[in-house]
Amino acid sequence: MRSDIAIPAALAALLCCGPRIVLGACNFAKTTINTSPGFNIVVSDNYKILNDTTANIAYGLYCDSQPTNIDGVERWFKVPVDSVGIRIPVASGFLEALGQRAKLAAADSPANLTNICIDRSKVKTLDGSGTGVNVVFSNNASSDGSKSVRLPSDDSLAPLQRAEWIKFVAAFFNLEEQASKLFDSISAAYTCHQSNMQYLKSAPHAYWVEYTDSPTTYQIITSAYQKNLLASAGATNTSTDGLGDNTNVAAFQAAVKDADFVFDQTQLKKYGQRISEWYSDFGYKDPQNQDVSFLTQRNIWRTDKYTSATGVNNYPEFAYVRPDLVLQDLISVLEPTYNKAHVLRWLFRLGGTTEDTTEISSSNYDCAKPWMSVVDKCTARKDFYGGDVDEEPSASSPGSNNGDKEDNDTEGDNRGNSNSGRAGKIAGGVIGALAIVGLAIVATHYYNRHRRRVRARALSDTAFGGESIGLHTTRR
Repeated sequence: MRSDIAIPAALAALLCCGPRIVLGACNFAKTTINTSPGFNIVVSDNYKILNDTTANIAYGLYCDSQPTNIDGVERWFKVPVDSVGIRIPVASGFLEALGQRAKLAAADSPANLTNICIDRSKVKTLDGSGTGVNVVFSNNASSDGSKSVRLPSDDSLAPLQRAEWIKFVAAFFNLEEQASKLFDSISAAYTCHQSNMQYLKSAPHAYWVEYTDSPTTYQIITSAYQKNLLASAGATNTSTDGLGDNTNVAAFQAAVKDADFVFDQTQLKKYGQRISEWYSDFGYKDPQNQDVSFLTQRNIWRTDKYTSATGVNNYPEFAYVRPDLVLQDLISVLEPTYNKAHVLRWLFRLGGTTEDTTEISSSNYDCAKPWMSVVDKCTARKDFYGGDVDEEPSASSPGSNNGDKEDNDTEGDNRGNSNSGRAGKIAGGVIGALAIVGLAIVATHYYNRHRRRVRARALSDTAFGGESIGLHTTRR
C-alpha cells in the first residue's frame, strides 16, 4: 500500500487482519507480460494497461480512482471485477480455470454453457449494452459498448498462444501470478509431450478437414491451431497433391488419399447417422472398397465427444484453455501405446457401432476439484518410437473412476485395428529392405532426417498466424 494514500481507521483494521479483500484490489503484482502476437500488460502503482496488440486497443484497470492523465487508453475498468458477461465460450473456460466461475452473471446464450458447475438459471442473457455486469468478454471489441473486451476467437493462433490469453483475463481479477503459474504448467506439459513425439520411426499422416454446404467447399484446414496440434503430435500433414480447387470433390479426395487419419470439424446434423452423412458430404459412395487407409480403417475423428445434457459441444469452452489435454487426446489416437491410461476427453471416432457422446456430469467433472486447473506432469522420453497395437485409445468418461468404457469401436473386422494401414506401409518397407539391405539403410537414414525436418518445419510454420477457421459448436 502506498504511504501517501490515506486509509480510514476501519479499513486499516481490515488490512491488518484480512488482506484478502483489500490487498487483492490495490496491491498489483509488479509483473510485465508480453506475448507476440497477442497482448502485453504493464503494471504501475495504481493502474494496469492491457494492450491488445492485434486489435490495437488499450484497456486500463485501476483499483481506487480512475487515472485522468493516461493517454491512449480507450476503456477503463475498476478491478477486481465482480460480475462478468461473455459472448465467447472460451471466456467461460478461463473463468473456470481461474476459480472465478461464480462471477459469471450474463452470457450471449446461457443455455449453451456446458460447465455443469454454473447455475445457468442465474445467468442472464446479455442485452447489448452490458447491463448488470462490469465487463463483457467477446470476440467483438464493440459488442457491448464501453464494457466490451476482445478475446481471440479464430484458429490463427497456435494452441499455446490461444491458451496464454488466460493471463489477459486474469488481470481483471488481479490473478496474473496465478494465471502465469497455471499457463507455465500447461506449456511445460504440452512441450514435453510434443518433444516425446519427435523420435517416431514412422510418422502418421493426418489432415484436419471441413465440408460446408453454403457455398459448397471441401477444406483441408491449414490454420495455425490445427497444423500445430498435428505436428506436435508427431504427424505429418502436408498434402502431396495439394488442393487447388476447394469446390471440387474429386480434387479433395485426391489431396487426402494418403492420410492415415482425418480429423473432421464439419457441422454434421444427422445424429446416429453421422458417418453416412460424412461419406455423402465428401462424395465417398463406396468408402470401404477404396484403397484409402483412413477410409478402410474408419479413422475419421471429431472433437465433439464431451457435451452438455442438451448436446452442446464443450470443446470451444474448455479445450482452448487446456491445449496440453487436447494434445494428449490427439497422441492417444495417433499413437495408442504412448499412454494407455489416458482417457479421451474431446475426440471420438466417427462411424463406430454407436455415435454416443459423453455427457458432462459429476461422474467425470468434480466442481470441487476441477481438472481444468490441475496439470499432470509429463515425463520426458527419448525412447518412444511409436508402434502398431490391436486396441483403441481409452474412451471411458474423462475423470471417471469406474472404468466404464464407451463403445466407439468400428464394426466387423476393422475393430481395434486403427493403425493397420500404417502397418502395411511399414511391411512394404521391410520387404524392400530384405531385397537391398544397403540401399534400405541409406534410404532410412535420409528419410528419418527428412521426416524430422518436416515436423520441425511444420511447428515453425505454425508458430504464428494463419487462416482463421473456428471450431464449431455442435448440438443435437
